[in-house]
Amino acid sequence: GSDNINNETLMSYKSSTSTLVAAAYVILVFGALSFLIGFCGCCGAIRESSCLLSIYAGAVSIVLIVEIAGGIAAGVFRAQIGTEMLPTLKRLEATRYLPINLAVSNDSNPNAVFSSLVNYAQVSMSCCGVSSMSDITGVNTLWTNSSRQYNGKTIVVPVTCCKMNKKDELLSHQNWTRIDDYLIDRNCPYNASSSQINKEGCYDKLNSYIDRYTLAIIVVGILVGMFEIICVVMACSMVQKIRSERQNV
Repeated sequence: GSDNINNETLMSYKSSTSTLVAAAYVILVFGALSFLIGFCGCCGAIRESSCLLSIYAGAVSIVLIVEIAGGIAAGVFRAQIGTEMLPTLKRLEATRYLPINLAVSNDSNPNAVFSSLVNYAQVSMSCCGVSSMSDITGVNTLWTNSSRQYNGKTIVVPVTCCKMNKKDELLSHQNWTRIDDYLIDRNCPYNASSSQINKEGCYDKLNSYIDRYTLAIIVVGILVGMFEIICVVMACSMVQKIRSERQNV
């Protein structure tokens, strides 16, 4: 019943919040390490310190190795990662996604932010649900068991699953209360058989985007790697030069 949905929603919220906090800490730690590495390199170059330059070269080398390993792992285990993520994404959507009328009116509801993110993704990628619309409209989902009144009528299709005009304008303003102004078919949210429903799931759409830009990602990764290699070579050269000069003194 609704109590089970609320309990699952609360547990999912706590779990996702913990994940976000952990991700934030990882980003902070990575930022701090990047600053320290850069600081060592700058100070080493200015003070001509072979010790600091050696630390810099070693740290950048480690970062480069980790990036290469991460890239290889991402390529090898991409399908496996996706397979493991799908159930979690579907569970989150089933237990946290609200009808647009509730997401807009209940800003204090922790699910409202999640729902807004899903709405943004569905509009921007012209998709619906993780794998399909049934991820949202299934029998036991929060969306299905919530009040779904929109413009005085009960919706049977998530509004952001409907095809839109002027998507960029809607996304820039994010005025979800007037979203019906952007619908190609204003009856789409009330008609499950409408031809103006986005059928493709967001997970498949995201994979399509990744496949489309894989080459660009690889090129950027190679350029970053080459830059890091140049930095390491220059640091090692400076260390060698400093040591040679000191030996000749």
